Amino acid sequence: MSVMIATATLDDVDDLLKLYFLVYGNSYPIRLGTDRQLMSATIAGGNDIWMIARDRERNIVAGSAVVEVDRPQKIGKLVGVVVHPEYRKNNVATGMIAEAVEKLLGGESPLNSIYTTTRTNSLGPQLMCLRTGFIPLGIFPNAHKLKHYETVTLMARYSPGVLQRRHPVPIVSEKLLPLLHAMNANIGSGFVPEAMRAEKTAGTGKELEFEIIEAEHFIMRRFRETVLDSSTYFYPFHLPNALFTSLDGTVEIFAFLSRADRYCTLISTNVPFYKLADGVTDFLDALKDHGAEYIETLLPLSDRANIAALLYDDFIPSAIYPAMREVDGIMHDYLAMSRTMDPLNFRGMQIAGPFKPYLDQYVALWKRIHLDTLEVFNEFR
Repeated sequence: MSVMIATATLDDVDDLLKLYFLVYGNSYPIRLGTDRQLMSATIAGGNDIWMIARDRERNIVAGSAVVEVDRPQKIGKLVGVVVHPEYRKNNVATGMIAEAVEKLLGGESPLNSIYTTTRTNSLGPQLMCLRTGFIPLGIFPNAHKLKHYETVTLMARYSPGVLQRRHPVPIVSEKLLPLLHAMNANIGSGFVPEAMRAEKTAGTGKELEFEIIEAEHFIMRRFRETVLDSSTYFYPFHLPNALFTSLDGTVEIFAFLSRADRYCTLISTNVPFYKLADGVTDFLDALKDHGAEYIETLLPLSDRANIAALLYDDFIPSAIYPAMREVDGIMHDYLAMSRTMDPLNFRGMQIAGPFKPYLDQYVALWKRIHLDTLEVFNEFR
């Protein structure tokens, strides 16, 4: 079978909708495969890259792949990769990805990196990305609950020289070292920061009650008015759809909340985590009341105080995205931390070999937090 890879046009939207429905039915969770208006706007907008593979002889769209682009932050996200069942094992996916990567990371590259997340209910998506040069950076256990809990992986690919411009972080919590060693093995780095023992950071200590606001336009206005420093909310391609505010008005936390798969991303807070103290626990209780069973946030690897606070509240380092953000020509590493409210569930999971060290360090730290502190008494009193 011979296919031609090209940039999608508005004339392809109908065929793309048919392709995503053929492969996923009504279960596809991404709008860039089910929402005609959004798909048309994305193709016509010219900001993102949408590649298709077309069999011209049969006039069939055999594959689709999209890279969403944040040009000011010089980062892209690979999403929506799908291949027609009759064209699998014909390098259709790898061809589309290679073409998109060359446009965005090759030559006079407009981007520093492209990242993607892949499901682990099968090996295919992971192997596809590994074969096209994506580097394994971590995993997110229990990140989504569709039919079952699902773990997803994180990978990224870089423009030449970007990793060499990383700003080294000299000191990190000792709990991060296994994750750093796994990342170093994949990016070819030998630098290991000094380890320090994480301590709880003092905060207000007062109990907080939270209420949720879910008014989309109000939240975005409030977000743009109050969150002026991009370093306090840098989380690519996530915008808040929920605002958690303490009843006394002192704490506001912007989040993206998906009740459908019980997933929540913390985007920004007006009070640092390390100043909230027990208020973090109060907030997590409020999140669970609103259907969130997996919580994730992103912090600069150099932000020791907030990382220590989240470690104390049982967040686990899940992935490191090296050279994620550029500031004045210097690339900064970011740490993804997550907390699952329910017991770990790896049913049906398949992972490629390079992700095993990330899974091992996560499970070891989870056991250390939740099991190794268990006190056992041998005598009745």
